[in-house]
Amino acid sequence: MIASTAMAARAARTHGAPTCAVEQSTHEVDAGAELTVTVRLYCRYGCDLKGRRVSIRADDDTELASAEFMERDGEAVVAREVPLRAPLGVGVQVCRAVVGAQDEPLHEATSTEFSFVAKAHPTNVSVWGVPSAIAAGERFRFTVGSKCPVGCNLTDRQLSIFDDEGAQVCGGYLREDTWPGTSALYFAEVEAEAPLALGDHRWQARILSFDSGVPHAEGAIIFTVKVVSPPDHEVKVEAFDGEKQTPIAGAHVLLHPYRSFTDANGVARLKVTKGRYRLFVSGFNYIAYENIIDVAADVTTRTELMAEPEGQEDYR
Repeated sequence: MIASTAMAARAARTHGAPTCAVEQSTHEVDAGAELTVTVRLYCRYGCDLKGRRVSIRADDDTELASAEFMERDGEAVVAREVPLRAPLGVGVQVCRAVVGAQDEPLHEATSTEFSFVAKAHPTNVSVWGVPSAIAAGERFRFTVGSKCPVGCNLTDRQLSIFDDEGAQVCGGYLREDTWPGTSALYFAEVEAEAPLALGDHRWQARILSFDSGVPHAEGAIIFTVKVVSPPDHEVKVEAFDGEKQTPIAGAHVLLHPYRSFTDANGVARLKVTKGRYRLFVSGFNYIAYENIIDVAADVTTRTELMAEPEGQEDYR
């Protein structure tokens, strides 16, 4: 009789399983990167469950993180922004937030599932240094760079360059050192031969997916190779300050599609095919110069740029 009375009293103090809810900072995360979860625990009888702990467990029951319910939010207690590191595997990751049983009054153990997608790290690709115009069949050099947003080491990653018909034209490997002034932009200088067909060609620089402990997705970028006829003549452009009569270094010279910059003596040389061109010369804090020139032989032209009025900003 005494035993049955104790059991009845214990049953009266049983509040069942609290309600457990999980809020996620994201539902997609790079493999191995961090996300946070906020766990809320609520007893329908209004019990204060502060001080209890929640265990975040992987699908194989490995504990990934744990935290204490430290604050109240209405009738619930909250373990806020618990840091959780995603596994290095790729795909849907199923986890559980587990809260153990508690006596006086009895609260049964409870758990709730949540999931997120672990993704391969993106591989960003960039191309620079491609000449503005390349003679048909001429060899030229340019630079391919790649960066993982998380800052992973991409040394020795293989890159390939494909032409607009999908044929590989050259390739290489990312160097061990990074581009000056950056912390994680790996690069390689490559050399290719321009097509024989004149016009714009859409080439692609591609780095295949790889897994060197951390999975990385394929990265690619399209860039344009502009092929022109072999040059006939040289155009020498001299850029001078119209008031001071001093040479302007670093001025941008454009004879579309050819372009160059003036040297320390204010001189730029461009190899072009014969024809009529619109010449543009511009420099920082100077009004741009524009003229039409006909190229039937080697040409030397002097341009004088006037300084912009004070207070006028250059938006070119």
